[in-house]
Amino acid sequence: MKKSLILLLSVLTLFSCERLFCPHDNRKIEVVINDIPFKTEVYYRIPYTLKTWEWEKEGLRLQRIEILECYTNRILQTIEQEDLPFVHKDPLPSNPEISSDKISNYYLSIQLPIELSNNKPSRISHRFILKDTLLHKYVTEEGGKFTPRINEVPLSISSPVKGDNWIFINQSTNGYHFYTMFFVGGNLWRGERFAFDNLQLNDQMDNFYEGDPKVNESYFNYKDTLYAVADGTIHKLTDGRPQNNGDAQDVVFASIDEYGGNYVIQDIGNGLYAFYAHCAPNEFFVAQGDFVKEGDPIGLLGNSGNSTAPHLHFQITNGPSLFFSNGQPFVIKSYTKVGDFETGESSPAAYTNAMMEVRSVISFGG
Repeated sequence: MKKSLILLLSVLTLFSCERLFCPHDNRKIEVVINDIPFKTEVYYRIPYTLKTWEWEKEGLRLQRIEILECYTNRILQTIEQEDLPFVHKDPLPSNPEISSDKISNYYLSIQLPIELSNNKPSRISHRFILKDTLLHKYVTEEGGKFTPRINEVPLSISSPVKGDNWIFINQSTNGYHFYTMFFVGGNLWRGERFAFDNLQLNDQMDNFYEGDPKVNESYFNYKDTLYAVADGTIHKLTDGRPQNNGDAQDVVFASIDEYGGNYVIQDIGNGLYAFYAHCAPNEFFVAQGDFVKEGDPIGLLGNSGNSTAPHLHFQITNGPSLFFSNGQPFVIKSYTKVGDFETGESSPAAYTNAMMEVRSVISFGG
């Protein structure tokens, strides 16, 4: 009995040391991607990716993230549990077209929004607050210190569409496409990181189609002209692929490349490529090898590939691959904000070298 009691106490002491008193060198938080920040109408957005330990294997549950300015310890943003970023972890979602690596860390991507009227932080750190489900207490871990690239500016391009009442979605947010990553061949690919999808709205700014949602012609943007965002050469053009019928998502894919549908890849120089995806079949005005000037028409907006409705999927990357490249931040040279989705029209406000927030409704000349 005495030996059993000693053994039990030894086990409890070891467990307590590991869980309560001993330093946890493996509880590391570090920044592994540090992108150039960009401006919107409201915020200066600082985008980056954190790599962390696998906290769930210790019985921990992430409750919130506090992002701090290092030198003042001022909290720049608190991300509560319901808004926590998407976490890439093992096992990664299966995909028959992709052979993913096995990963032994967690990865989560954040766009830190700093109001334009506030000073830009020169050094940033993080505080993770987790709940220990075994010991029924809260645990705090700090790390992820980095210097944001506030002295650099993102690429500035023209809009790939013209006209009124456009909404560009998915780019100024922690959500999809921003968090999308592929762990393949020892690389962390993020081609879609700063991609946007666009829709054109009615005058009430509360809908993007009228009539049967299964008919492409019901959508206000269908077969709108797409324009070159910069000078450059048509690196690749893929055509002849079928379209979905409205929001039916009824196209079947035989390869991952078909997710882009009919698309154009434009080499815009300095190792950068512009992607125009989901275009209408047999409606291109350019051919592979053509040199086009900024503003030249290149094709018509469609509903091919992995598309839920007619729209343009657009992104800038550092390689000629839709997925296995690294997305680069960019801003639009000029646009006018005319309202917000669902809430309607507002006084027009012109912006230069900025992106828009996710609900902003914008217009362009021409």
